[in-house]
Amino acid sequence: MRVKSESRRQAIVAAAAEVFLERGYEIASMTEIAERSGGSKATLYSYFPSKEALFLVVMKQQAEEYMVEAFGRLSPGSDLAGTLRKFGEHYLNVILLPDLLIMRSIVMGEGPRSGMGRVFFDSGPAEGWGQLARFLEGEMAAGRLRPARPWRAALHLINLLEADFLEFFMTGFVQKPGAEQIVESAREAVQMYLQGYSPEPLPCTGHG
Repeated sequence: MRVKSESRRQAIVAAAAEVFLERGYEIASMTEIAERSGGSKATLYSYFPSKEALFLVVMKQQAEEYMVEAFGRLSPGSDLAGTLRKFGEHYLNVILLPDLLIMRSIVMGEGPRSGMGRVFFDSGPAEGWGQLARFLEGEMAAGRLRPARPWRAALHLINLLEADFLEFFMTGFVQKPGAEQIVESAREAVQMYLQGYSPEPLPCTGHG
């Protein structure tokens, strides 16, 4: 009887991630994944009973990895606008990575039939958005933001940050935007966000 090892399992997951990203879920085959991992199909199936089960592990692992990275730059400070801009730039740089855009596109295509969307959300975005909500709740308690429901406030910020890039998420377009575009989008999103959530109205920057 063969002894299963974590290193072998991770080698299979890494090979599967490559194949899924290159081929897409439908075309990817367990045969190619086994060959890419340097093992046999029998070994592959001893670790994962189906392609869907393997993809769920790949997706969960990538979602956790990317979302930890995306939300890892939040820390309280006196310059809330600057903190949110830096967070916004970093968040956009992570979620617009080609591999994550491809994975998100696969999930959108397969999710309604298999429940993959829920697994993806619970594995990454839900935890990341919760972390953002807790940060914003602290800023509300400190008086730097007006009182509101933290979770909704977090979703509003995420939606504003992603607004300029909806075509990337909806079409699976994987050419990452330029650095200047990301910086400008983050700046505008945060400015608009603070117009709504600052404890006192911000001065209008437009011309009436």
